[in-house]
Amino acid sequence: MNAAKIAVTMLIAVSLTGCVTGEMAKGAAIKKGQAHCASEGKQFVVKDATANEHLNPIVSEADAEVVGECVGPGDPGYVPPSGTSSVP
Repeated sequence: MNAAKIAVTMLIAVSLTGCVTGEMAKGAAIKKGQAHCASEGKQFVVKDATANEHLNPIVSEADAEVVGECVGPGDPGYVPPSGTSSVP
């Protein structure tokens, strides 16, 4: 019997206010994904990301959405850490 691989896709949304940019919000969302996946011993792979800025005279706001998944050894998209081999 073949084992089926199940990929879990995550959507991380971040909204920031103050002196921020959409790229800063996107970076914060990616860091959240990386931290979550690292807690599972995996890597976060970004599948899609958008960043938006909303400027007005008083304050700037930015938001971002990042879609990605946690991958481990043997999963497509996994990159072995430097100095290691992906082949057992």
